[in-house]
Amino acid sequence: MRKILIIEDDKWISSSLKLYLENSNFDVFLHHEWYKAIDVILDVNPDLIILDINLPWKNGIDITREYRLLWNIPIIMLTARSGELDRINWLEIWADDYIAKPFSPRELLARINTIIRRIPENKESTIIIDESELIKLQNIEININKKTVKKWNNVISLTGNEYDILKKLFEENWKVVSREYIMKEIIWYDNYLYDRTIDTHIKNLRKKLDAKDLILTIRWEWYRINI
Repeated sequence: MRKILIIEDDKWISSSLKLYLENSNFDVFLHHEWYKAIDVILDVNPDLIILDINLPWKNGIDITREYRLLWNIPIIMLTARSGELDRINWLEIWADDYIAKPFSPRELLARINTIIRRIPENKESTIIIDESELIKLQNIEININKKTVKKWNNVISLTGNEYDILKKLFEENWKVVSREYIMKEIIWYDNYLYDRTIDTHIKNLRKKLDAKDLILTIRWEWYRINI
């Protein structure tokens, strides 16, 4: 079932939309303020976001600008503004569509379905893990059984920690892995708040794989593979 996250401070609108979209076979989540909106997006991992542009204290445009540093899940803006300048601004921050209030739920559903049809049902298919325990992304291959990494069929020499970090990032595909998780679960070191070890490992991975954009650093708290 496709997941939709609605970020809207008007609880009547969001609750009504939730009921309507759930009756249209979507799994719907609600968030009512700008605070921790990015964290909620990361936690829910939705297929599509419906975002009110006029949230108190921090508007939807600012949230979208921050969010686009993470990845490209589609966003539909809800707005009371319908002028040409606003439409240009939405395009500049890569909002996928917008709909002005008041709106018809049927029209919004049609816009959602148009966007959803462009999204693969299985987003995890970008990185392939086959029966021989090979994890593949473009020209990079991780052999889980042999604990080796190859690029263009050439073996890349990695330390144990570098291998484990890269493997975890590949296994999570386009999802983020927290700095805390890497330090505590991979490197087994508790002082993650002040240690620069992760930065060194990530820098070395980019250099050894000759792919400076392969691993994205997000707000110094998360990492993910750039697909």
